[in-house]
Amino acid sequence: APRHRAWRAYLPRQLRCNPKLLAAAAVTVPALAEDDAKDFVCARRTVRTHTSSACSTSLGDIHAEDSCDEDSSVVGRVWKFSQDPLGSRLVQAALERAESEEQRRLLAHELSGHVLRTMRCPHGNHVLQKIVDTMEQPESLQFIIDELTQQEGLVVQAAKHRYGCRVVQHLLRACPPPQVSRIAESLLEAASSLACHSWGAFVLQRMLESGTEEQKYQLVRCIERNATSIGSSVVGARIIGAALTHAAPKDRVWIARAVAHDPQILLSLAKTKEGHRSALLVLQTLPAREQERASAGLAQHLDKLRASKFGRIFVEQLCIVRGQEQRPAHSLTSTDMHVQENQDL
Repeated sequence: APRHRAWRAYLPRQLRCNPKLLAAAAVTVPALAEDDAKDFVCARRTVRTHTSSACSTSLGDIHAEDSCDEDSSVVGRVWKFSQDPLGSRLVQAALERAESEEQRRLLAHELSGHVLRTMRCPHGNHVLQKIVDTMEQPESLQFIIDELTQQEGLVVQAAKHRYGCRVVQHLLRACPPPQVSRIAESLLEAASSLACHSWGAFVLQRMLESGTEEQKYQLVRCIERNATSIGSSVVGARIIGAALTHAAPKDRVWIARAVAHDPQILLSLAKTKEGHRSALLVLQTLPAREQERASAGLAQHLDKLRASKFGRIFVEQLCIVRGQEQRPAHSLTSTDMHVQENQDL
């Protein structure tokens, strides 16, 4: 359409020639003020690739002579640019090239008051992630935490959002535990629902990896109390596996016992893509006698396991059918594991 000609010239050639991408770009680019069009010339240079494929775009290929102009075009426009795919990349490049923490802080604080909207934006969330990754001083990220915790329920909403969960994970990884204690408390209060949520489960996994011992302990107790509902969820299988990997040794045993207490939960885990690994960890974590009992219970449902692709993998790895199937060289039965423990003693 004629109205597109004014701005489509600023787009990369591959985008101009692709009708589907052009239609998508039409949603965002015309929304910018006309006096900002010249700044998107810089954005075009930023994302332009030196290869024939638009998908191989690299921000590291920015021309040195363009750097000053591009950085100056970002100042005062961080929030506006963060809402656009090209502008978002331009802001991220400016954060990477900033010469000091103060320069990065000035750029980052232009998003003050817009953190929640930026977090939910498919392009803006990458800017917030870049801010968290590039800031050398955690206190520079306090404005993000303050907006996220200013109202009850916002942390959980962000953790359940497909883009917001990424920012929450980066904060848990980059900031010291005292700084994100309020975020952790909100997550622990809703841990039972987050453990069964597609995006919230990733946040809890991050907490199990980088949280304090007390936070891990509280999360483990929640998983133990809700083992039936979490184990029945496809997403919950990842949380059980993460807890059996990152929790304290004693806490791992309690989780394994809670899952193995219901044979149907262990069976359902063993038949799924994510769950069969967790089921394997459960059996490996249990003491020898309890491991034998759980394996015997699974052997009674061999036909159901064999009917599933991942159930067959699980059976092969544990050699539940002893002597009927060829035993992998790297796998041990529960009996073998018990014998090996006695030999070590």
